Amino acid sequence: MNTPNYNAYQQAQKLAITPSAAESASLSRAAVLLEQAKSNVKDFKAYSTALNFNQKFWTILQADLTSDGNRLPDELRGDLLSLSVFINKQTVKALSDPNPEHLDVLIDINRNVAQGLRDQSNREQASS
Repeated sequence: MNTPNYNAYQQAQKLAITPSAAESASLSRAAVLLEQAKSNVKDFKAYSTALNFNQKFWTILQADLTSDGNRLPDELRGDLLSLSVFINKQTVKALSDPNPEHLDVLIDINRNVAQGLRDQSNREQASS
């Protein structure tokens, strides 16, 4: 089937973003915001905005990880939930004591998880 509509559909499918890629992009964005906030902790509005953006992502992830429809292996799900609990505690610490050092671990976690999600997205796209 090589009709123009089908070809357009195939092209659009290639451009569609996978859930893993979307999550990776969100984590990367959070890491960038945290990195920017780290450079000027005296701007508490930007600092807290970056932490809140990161916290919202991890809260959404927690909800997804605990939903009945989540298909991740139990061990990986548990590891991510443990990370999310740590993220919560680190965020409270960073908000109560604005210090660039408090953001380092959050940035590192986001970047590492984002890389893993990018790798997963690449595998998903290669297999389709």
